[in-house]
Amino acid sequence: MQIVELRTKMPLTIDNELVERFARNLGKARKIVIVSHMNPDGDAVGSSLASYHWLQSAFFAGESKPEISVILPNRCPVDMRYLPGSQCIIDADSNPDQCKQKIIDADLILGVDFNNASRILPLDTALIESKAVKMLVDHHHNPDTEMFHTVVSVPDLSSTCELLYWLFAQIIGDSSTTLDTARCLFHGINTDTGCFAYANEDPSLYEAAAALLHHPVGAADVHNRTFNNYSINKMRILGFLLSQNLKIFPEVGFAYLHINADELASFDGTPDDLEGLVNYTLMMQPMQVGAMVKETQGRVRLSFRAKGDFDVNVFAHKYFGGGGHTQASGATSPYDFNTTLKVLEDNMLRELSDHIKNTSNQ
Repeated sequence: MQIVELRTKMPLTIDNELVERFARNLGKARKIVIVSHMNPDGDAVGSSLASYHWLQSAFFAGESKPEISVILPNRCPVDMRYLPGSQCIIDADSNPDQCKQKIIDADLILGVDFNNASRILPLDTALIESKAVKMLVDHHHNPDTEMFHTVVSVPDLSSTCELLYWLFAQIIGDSSTTLDTARCLFHGINTDTGCFAYANEDPSLYEAAAALLHHPVGAADVHNRTFNNYSINKMRILGFLLSQNLKIFPEVGFAYLHINADELASFDGTPDDLEGLVNYTLMMQPMQVGAMVKETQGRVRLSFRAKGDFDVNVFAHKYFGGGGHTQASGATSPYDFNTTLKVLEDNMLRELSDHIKNTSNQ
């Protein structure tokens, strides 16, 4: 078992021995399952489909191809179904038994964009029990090195899609990236960086994006499909949240949105209608930290964003068992909806007050 956690100068390179082992395991596989996290975002869907296309068109080009399946715990969001290959995705919302059986039967599982089994509920047990060779490519902190035999991890890289671009290029070369692969990779990079707006000044991000744009991926189209594609329902929900369910604490630079299951149902809303709305909390000039609490599908989920130096990854893990990145994290709450709001508010106000005091004393 190996793990690499490194940052290098442009272009990003990965330990050669690890890359060779990664490729060797792929070459032996006859039944491959690609899996990503629940409530899939653009990086999850993009990295899953990019891996699928790259394996089909490049790694196994001209050879007898193995059976390759793409599995997600939940349905692919509507605004990502334009991506090539999305129709091949099998989701556990629609076909739970089929998804679990494919994971059990696989001889190689490639996990992308998650760091441990709890992030792929309800497929976690199947992943744990599977006898397959398990490999992981991810950009989150604390990957499970006990479960996965080979881990390619670059924490705080812009996205798993960027990491995959460098991994694919190192295994075969940049010329192995077809248009379909490039389109999926660019979508994931674009969404996970907020169209390159989030704090990330690593040259590797922009070099990877520039290389992908040598293909006609349609950057403007990707942006419009991602950020200018709200449904009427989503706009109405956003209006309701901003007018009724937005709490603001300007003294500490914190704001959060919240919506429970009954409120969402009153708009005939779906989880897709809530995707990305947390970002509105940071559009107010004084706000440095934002959050959204949403009750969907029987769970209470939290999303965190930051534009200052407060680490929402640490906060999400400390109080809700979640995690992610310094400026973008998430969690599934162990509490009911109202208790979650109280735990969030009480602890965030205290932590931010302490953070402000400590910063001003430095």
